[in-house]
Amino acid sequence: MVLSKKYYNLSANSILESVIALTIISICLYFAVMIFASVYTPKTSAKFYSTQNKVNELFYLSQLKSDSLSNESEDENLLIEEENISTELKKISIDYKDSTQFRFQKSFYVQIRP
Repeated sequence: MVLSKKYYNLSANSILESVIALTIISICLYFAVMIFASVYTPKTSAKFYSTQNKVNELFYLSQLKSDSLSNESEDENLLIEEENISTELKKISIDYKDSTQFRFQKSFYVQIRP
């Protein structure tokens, strides 16, 4: 019995310090997980930016009236709509669905010069 008291001499201060340290570690891990969850979203993925660049490319091709856009217009995953808002302003909406069925919509406003 005397030997066990000698090896297991644990004071209340060290238990309190351990609980405080575990609490601080838990709070830090909580904040780390929350920051990771807010940063790692589908809108920050490479696929999102790839699809966004494809939509921007299709818009610029539609402005150039290129022949390469006619091949893209046969695609059922692409929808380009033009709407005249006024005599000087036109709205071009591009709706594109990529291979993962992610739908990306973007609107461009173009000033028409007479």
